[in-house]
Amino acid sequence: MKSCGAKLFQALLICPTVLLPFLAPPAAQAAELNIDSVSDYSGSLDLEQAKQLLQQVTSVNQFNDVYPTDWAYQALVRLVKTYGCVAGYPNGSFRGYIPITRNEAAALLASCLDRVSEMTEEVERLIEEFKTELEFVAGSIMLLEDRVGTLEANQFSTTTKLKGKSVFTMGATKAYGTTNGSKYYWNFDKKYKMVTIDGNETSIGETVNSRYWKKTRKAWLTVHNKDGSFRKKGGLEGLQLLEGTGLEKYYKDVDSRKFRQRKNWEKDGTGGAARAYNNQYGAWSFNYENKINFKTSFTGKDLLYASFTAGNFCDSAFAGDGVGLAKLSTAPCTDNSLGLGRLYYRFPYKNDELINHTFTFIAGPMARNTESLGIWPSAYNLGADRILDWTSLAGAPNVYNKATGPLFGIIYKEKKEIKGDPAFSFSVNYVSLAGRGNSSDSTEGGMFTANSQASVLTQVGWGGAEYGAAFAYRYGQCGTGKRRGTNFLAAEEFNNQCTYDVWNWDNKPIYTGDFVAERADRSSHNFAISGYWNPESEGWIPSVSASYSESHVKGYGFKKGSPISSSSWFLGLKWDNVFDLGNDIGFAIGQPNHATNLKGGYGVYDGNYLMELFASFQVTDNLMVTPAVFWLTRPLGQFTDNFTNDQDPSKNSTFGVFGGLIQSTFRF
Repeated sequence: MKSCGAKLFQALLICPTVLLPFLAPPAAQAAELNIDSVSDYSGSLDLEQAKQLLQQVTSVNQFNDVYPTDWAYQALVRLVKTYGCVAGYPNGSFRGYIPITRNEAAALLASCLDRVSEMTEEVERLIEEFKTELEFVAGSIMLLEDRVGTLEANQFSTTTKLKGKSVFTMGATKAYGTTNGSKYYWNFDKKYKMVTIDGNETSIGETVNSRYWKKTRKAWLTVHNKDGSFRKKGGLEGLQLLEGTGLEKYYKDVDSRKFRQRKNWEKDGTGGAARAYNNQYGAWSFNYENKINFKTSFTGKDLLYASFTAGNFCDSAFAGDGVGLAKLSTAPCTDNSLGLGRLYYRFPYKNDELINHTFTFIAGPMARNTESLGIWPSAYNLGADRILDWTSLAGAPNVYNKATGPLFGIIYKEKKEIKGDPAFSFSVNYVSLAGRGNSSDSTEGGMFTANSQASVLTQVGWGGAEYGAAFAYRYGQCGTGKRRGTNFLAAEEFNNQCTYDVWNWDNKPIYTGDFVAERADRSSHNFAISGYWNPESEGWIPSVSASYSESHVKGYGFKKGSPISSSSWFLGLKWDNVFDLGNDIGFAIGQPNHATNLKGGYGVYDGNYLMELFASFQVTDNLMVTPAVFWLTRPLGQFTDNFTNDQDPSKNSTFGVFGGLIQSTFRF
């Protein structure tokens, strides 16, 4: 026979408003009563009767009729003090003496009856007084237990939640550019160029901005006209013009692949790199990302997180091929294979209600530094789909670079009585790139070695639901990059490599020599200051997010003309719940990471702008559709100047990429 003694959480579900001061401890919830006068009330109840009892409350008077001056109220107080039935506050104190409903009084009485060791006259009188309400409580519990049993029978696990997300992305990109009168264009897809010498293909071994490239170009133009024919000057022709110039060893054959002739122009006036880009990356594509997340908690406060991801963006412009800044936030390349994307465990240390702060520890063999922070310093993507990778990282990917691998982290955060109030936070984490930290070879990887390719991210933040700001610093060990920026900045990312190439001069022609690797002892120092503000009322007043970041590479062995400093800034506006709940509009503008200082004091022409516009529509509870467009004004950065034969920045070569897409996100 089932007792009318109620478990604490069941009583709370019935009387959520005023019962909070009378919470009973879980330890006092399991025993059955053998008091006949109580058991009689519930012994004959079945589920249908319980449902009928729940429908019998029709009068407002039934919910406000037990006052501190009533004998029943005072008797309940004595019962609570005698048996310690209430422990709803951290210090276990009784904070009653406010009016309660009869149902709340009955629920409190039911929780105390579990501890009653002697049936006194006062207890019997209380049972008689709240006989009807005790039946109501018992019926409610039976109904709830039936529903809970049904839910537990159908749930995946009692400790693990399974959540999934599928993202369908349809769209295309198109490049635009001007010819500037040049007959040739640079094949920007190749970092190292090949030349034909005596019928053999040989790597020059230097990039476009190197000293050797400039000497080679000058030597070639000394010998040839722009159409490839030999020049004639002062009675000399072709190679004769090189004699005595010191450029003899830099001359490369006319069949050099450094130049590729542009045969046809598009009707819209584009050509060169724009035409090449559109041929390779301009087609409409349909891609997907599928993610399955397992969230397991053993105590209710900890989290064991495992995530598996699959996607087919390997040959897509939206994966950043061709132009790195065109990469989307959700563009995995796994060749349709489901792979482990994340695995870590986080838990609080002494998360006591009486302590005004929390310490949270994170550790895992596959964790991400941006998921181990005290505060996310942007409101731009909250509640909406993320479009470009650069905007989704608060415009500071050099700091928040999504470094993923073996990680250890700690988060300190101040507690606030009201959720959403501004709070101070401090976090620090160490992550070694995947594939490095799980190696036992200290010459190639391992944790806390010179070859770990590690990132150490430290953040100090202050913020809540309405506003917030954060300062972050990331130390990048040699081998770590800036994640996202102009192609010029990305192509020169070897500036933070652990070694550099020294030319082995052996009195042979340059093209038959080789390089010797030397230790560079390089590191990057990345800073970002970010902030956001949310309006009190949603609608046509947008939230504002902004950031500014800088990066500096230290070490030695840098090549002349390579970037050693860079910066970026970002401004994002987001209108929440426009027209309807869940419908958002976002607009962002900024200058993605671009070089601001080159080794050797060379001029910098790496500036560029990015603009993004999206509108998210919450079609159903599980489906969000987001059309979006973006414009990259100069994503190749300083490489844009290579589209003229003489690489003259004064000729204002242009190359921009426009993108449009529709992103459909299913959550389950």
